[in-house]
Amino acid sequence: MTKLKRNAVIGLVLCSVLALGGCGNANNEQSSTTPSVSSDSAAAAESTTSSSESASQSASELTPQETPSTEFVSDSSTPAPAESVSESSIQAETPPSTPAVDKSYLNNIPALPNKSGGCGFSAANGRDSKNVPNDMYWYVKKYGKYNADFLQDTNKNVIYLTMDEGYEAGYTPTILDTLKEKNVKAVFFLTKQFIDSDPQLVQRMIDEGHVIGNHTVSHKAMPTLSLEQQTAEITTINNIIKDQFGYDVKLFRFPEGEFSEQSLALAESLGMRSVFWSFAHKDFDREAQPDPTASLQKCLNEVHPGAIYLLHAVSSTNTQILGDFIDGVRAKGFEFGVYPVQ
Repeated sequence: MTKLKRNAVIGLVLCSVLALGGCGNANNEQSSTTPSVSSDSAAAAESTTSSSESASQSASELTPQETPSTEFVSDSSTPAPAESVSESSIQAETPPSTPAVDKSYLNNIPALPNKSGGCGFSAANGRDSKNVPNDMYWYVKKYGKYNADFLQDTNKNVIYLTMDEGYEAGYTPTILDTLKEKNVKAVFFLTKQFIDSDPQLVQRMIDEGHVIGNHTVSHKAMPTLSLEQQTAEITTINNIIKDQFGYDVKLFRFPEGEFSEQSLALAESLGMRSVFWSFAHKDFDREAQPDPTASLQKCLNEVHPGAIYLLHAVSSTNTQILGDFIDGVRAKGFEFGVYPVQ
């Protein structure tokens, strides 16, 4: 019996060892599948984070770019601080939201800074992956609260054509012909001189579905004027266009692109949306027009989602290349939008 008991005990021990070995293999097998599940979860999380960052970039990416906006453009532009506009820092921003903007500054406009700033001619701080000048994001972020546009939606391949009309140089009828042929609607920013000299062209713009904007009475840099003078520069144009054409003007462009926080707030208080740009070129000097071929290439090379193009209607180059520019933009997969007024 003793021998049998001893054999039985040995047998039990051997079975226990074999059983433990089997459990160990099961555990190893289970642990080898666990990272796979964990990896899938991590990938999903990473995908969610990437989508969030992408959305945040389009709403947070905000800053300046190209030319002052008129025939009498100065070189006194204000570049965005380089450290404020890197794409990586933009992507790291909080995902987009639409928090209520504090508009209490409208209660004391004279207290706002009147330091003059403006848009420059080049994308001094480079471009992001969508070809948007990084400076534009800085401008939108800093000044967008004043009902000011420097850029439109960068998630859509839609661009907006705006044209400044300081005076008529003989090209506007041809420009309107091209826009009608190509079915493109533009914003025309008008001075009093243009309205007084060519009311029939203003009426044609309205009849053909273009948007009329305010470019002031005398085309002076707004921050150099008193608040009362600035108010008159804006309201006089609005009243003239309303009285003569029955048209309510809602868009405003600062002469030479020169503005201050005080002047932005004043324009906003008068019910205006200030429209700047994310593309312009040196087209405003009638005596020194840029080469048409080079200008067309520049216009096409710098196209980007949400672009606001500033072109001057006094330019023979712009008039010559306009049709090819429109065709080239569409060939790149972009379309021209009607500028949102509200």
